[in-house]
Amino acid sequence: MKLLKIFLLILFNLIIIVFMTQNSVERVDIHFFNYTIQGSYLNVVLLVTTLFGVIAGFLASVFVIFSYKTHMKSLQNKNQQLMDELNNLRNVAIDDNYDIEDGEYWIWNFYFYILLWELR
Repeated sequence: MKLLKIFLLILFNLIIIVFMTQNSVERVDIHFFNYTIQGSYLNVVLLVTTLFGVIAGFLASVFVIFSYKTHMKSLQNKNQQLMDELNNLRNVAIDDNYDIEDGEYWIWNFYFYILLWELR
């Protein structure tokens, strides 16, 4: 909605500029590659080029907004999948009878101290 308001504001300003320059009688020639327009009013040329730029910018911003929305939707889907996986892991029963043998306990402590050493 904000983008539409900005577009309408720019369009309104361009209309005001046209009415302000109605008394202009300056004529120009336009050369575009092999195509030439002679005797065009300067205010019309300025209006057309400005409108072309505004419309091109508007379309570019619309495409960027749609690409961000699709990217955001894919991230929301991925987030939902990860939340479902986390909830499934929370529902798994933990075996209370799990005992660590003395040798394994020493190895896990060793890995823990190595990890702490690397983090400091």
